[in-house]
Amino acid sequence: MASSPAIVDDATHGSLALAGDHLDADELEQRKVALIRAHLTSVWAFLRRLGLSPADAEDAGQEVFLTAVSKMSAIYEGHEKRFLFGIAVRVASRRRRSAKSFASRAVDLDVDTCEGADPTSEELALRREALAMLDRALATLSEEMRTVFILYELEEMTMPEIATVLDTPIGTVASRLRRAREQFQKATRRMQTRQP
Repeated sequence: MASSPAIVDDATHGSLALAGDHLDADELEQRKVALIRAHLTSVWAFLRRLGLSPADAEDAGQEVFLTAVSKMSAIYEGHEKRFLFGIAVRVASRRRRSAKSFASRAVDLDVDTCEGADPTSEELALRREALAMLDRALATLSEEMRTVFILYELEEMTMPEIATVLDTPIGTVASRLRRAREQFQKATRRMQTRQP
């Protein structure tokens, strides 16, 4: 299941403790709701970048949050995203193994929502084109390299955080990231030279 989260100092108890250790039922329920509100969009986008279709990402996201909510007392305060992404990596991996390959999936471009003023149709077309190129470039990476690349480059996690999420030595994370960057750059260069 999920890798064990890092220990944090609980100043109110003067010892190391889980965030849910001292919460009553109402506080725990509020923390669950806050967890979902704060991380639903980023977990869904992460699952999409890991190669799941929008429908599969929605189902997998529900599975991620059901698992997290059932283990709420095991999630350290401030480490919620790390915990959720660890679950998401395993859920996506399991779903991909039971489905068609990543590269054969249709690219659906509704991953990112527009913020601020309504973009023009030209801006939307450019964003869709860029997202399609990103998805095609990510599809060229192996599952292990794609996961590390997404966690580091898109989700802005540190290498130690990624090592914890994936339960992988930090040297392996660094090696996968280096190789993923090289392959990603080659793939994007090939795509750019093909464009008119």
